[in-house]
Amino acid sequence: MPPDFLYSWTESGMFLFILLVTGLVALAVHLLFLWRRLAPPTLADLSPVLQTLCGTLFVLSVTFLANTVWQTEGRAREQVNAEARNMRLIRTDMDALAGPAHDGLLKTLSEYASAVESEWPGMASSGGSPQAEQQLSGLYRAAMLGLADGEQNRLLQQRILAALDAMSQARQTRLTIARSEQVSSGQWFTVTSMALLLLVVIAVCHARSHRARGVALAIMTLAISISAFEILAHDRPFAGYLAISPNPILEAAR
Repeated sequence: MPPDFLYSWTESGMFLFILLVTGLVALAVHLLFLWRRLAPPTLADLSPVLQTLCGTLFVLSVTFLANTVWQTEGRAREQVNAEARNMRLIRTDMDALAGPAHDGLLKTLSEYASAVESEWPGMASSGGSPQAEQQLSGLYRAAMLGLADGEQNRLLQQRILAALDAMSQARQTRLTIARSEQVSSGQWFTVTSMALLLLVVIAVCHARSHRARGVALAIMTLAISISAFEILAHDRPFAGYLAISPNPILEAAR
């Protein structure tokens, strides 16, 4: 698993760190092949097909991982938008109310949005906050008690409760994604192992020429770093400089 401090860095800082680590590994492989006893030039006689095969396997592992990461990020954005969309539906139905019922629902809805903003930074570690749960329960109570009388109020109550159920479900899915749907250690191990293997095979295929080996390893270091950066940048939907913000929910409550 990547260290948590990476997600607090800027875009350039994260990329430079990945490039540095990958470059150090590639440099170690390059220096290893300078020691002829461990890596004789005759290794270059191995079939170039080995390099192609390892490269293909690395690309497939990165593609699979990147697709998983982007799907998770898309689901996270979808749930945040669903939560905000149902809050807007509640606001629309509230416009048909007047007096204490309208004011009570509006106040509780605004307090829920503020509680969501407060719980946002700690979602990945601690899940939902008790304050947000309390305000969500308050919304249900306000809808049940404040709209109990009158046929029109009962219709509005059903619509508001349906929107509250959908909003609550979207929030729960958002919390689940924030806590559990990240790239696993096994997936990172597979990708990093394939990257290391590819660097070694490239060095093997260029065992006779120090200069060609250095250039090939430098190019592959850049390619691996770019791939790893893209995955890391989107690995945690609610962390880092590309994190999904609670702004849609806050705007829906205004």
